[in-house]
Amino acid sequence: MRRYSIQTKIVLPFLLLFACVTIFVPLLTVELFAWKYSEQFTRETQGWLNTIVETGFIREDSDKVKKAYSVEIMIFGSDYTLNHSTLIGLSDAEQDWENLAKKMRLSEVKKHFQKADETPMTHDVTLAGKPYKVFYLSLPPERFYCLLRPMEKIAEAKRTLTWYMLGIAVLVMALIAFISYRIGKNLTNPIKVLVDSTARVATGDLDEQCEIKTHDEIGELAAAFNQMTRDLKEFRDQLIQAERLATAGKMAASFAHEIRNPLSSMRMLAQMLMQKPEMLGEKHQRSIRYILEEIERIDTIVKGLMEFARPSSLDLKQQPIAPVLQAVLALMEANLAHHKIQLVLNLSRETPEIQFDSDKLKQVFMNVVLNAMEAMPQGGVLQVSTFTENNSVCIKVEDTGVGIPGADVEHLFEPFFTRKTRGTGLGLANVKRILEEHGGDVEIESALGEGTEVLLWLPVAASA
Repeated sequence: MRRYSIQTKIVLPFLLLFACVTIFVPLLTVELFAWKYSEQFTRETQGWLNTIVETGFIREDSDKVKKAYSVEIMIFGSDYTLNHSTLIGLSDAEQDWENLAKKMRLSEVKKHFQKADETPMTHDVTLAGKPYKVFYLSLPPERFYCLLRPMEKIAEAKRTLTWYMLGIAVLVMALIAFISYRIGKNLTNPIKVLVDSTARVATGDLDEQCEIKTHDEIGELAAAFNQMTRDLKEFRDQLIQAERLATAGKMAASFAHEIRNPLSSMRMLAQMLMQKPEMLGEKHQRSIRYILEEIERIDTIVKGLMEFARPSSLDLKQQPIAPVLQAVLALMEANLAHHKIQLVLNLSRETPEIQFDSDKLKQVFMNVVLNAMEAMPQGGVLQVSTFTENNSVCIKVEDTGVGIPGADVEHLFEPFFTRKTRGTGLGLANVKRILEEHGGDVEIESALGEGTEVLLWLPVAASA
């Protein structure tokens, strides 16, 4: 059982990747912005502090400095006690000088100034619930001058920028998720259709065909699947036909063997009776002639069964096809005229010579012409033509007869299938077998009431 679908495997990695990127990059950008701004902020405030020292404002009233620079001033003694402050609203804990000194990190500041280090020293503190950046200056004797610049607006700007960036990140993630979902769906939907079709084919439905909606690799896969299904259906039909032919051949051989011996005895007895006309009246002689005629017809059927059951080997010769067709049509010319059938012959002069067994091909052609004659009891037109196409020679036989019902066309080559009252159903089965032995094929197209077209195909390349 599968754990994750292909669509999930496509969407999830993209989503996780872009989630990491869209969250990490904005946060990194905000931190980088804050760091650069803090540097500028520190330089600017240190400049203010230097100006206060140089102009002597440090000795003036601290309220003037507060008003001029919008800062707070706190001055601590050497014992860390608060000597002066412009900041009001401190809590009780913050007003305790020990807690306030610890919060302002005055011990660290004292050590820094004792080292005679001239680098500015700053700390971030929170007093009265507001953030400040504190700049320290040592005043004699061991006093600490602290300049507190409010950071509330900067912190608010940082929070706002962070939320904006996170909001953009969420929107980008949603967009990426939607795009990934659509891409995954476009990729997996044809695969799902292909899987469903495969399941139906596995149940035996070889008529199933996938709809090809794309022209990419998946479309090529669907086309290959459709071709495979068609090939499977063709192979299955061929296998069924082969099994039918094998069964019919065994039945025909057995039937012909069992019926031919008594049939020969019946013919011999009937012929002996015909040799003694003085013992029979005219009526009985006529009956015996009918018996002999029917025995001959049965014998013909038995010969057909035996030929179907035990096909002989082919005597292949390289020769033109036209003389064979003309010989068969010349033999049947009187019969065609008797049935008021007009013959139209259109044999191509460019038809190449091919290898075939002339006797077998005469049998094939005669079977087809006889079927056409039977389809035109009131007369009509029989057109025979030849042409070359796709390295094959085709003999086309067209009639204007009654046609064949569509439901019967697909069964025409099955042994013993016939709608005729006096037929055996082996004629077209033999036609197809002989042509396939030559490496060819036969096709029949017909419409009820409009006539029938038979195409007999023989290969040129195989013959050469």
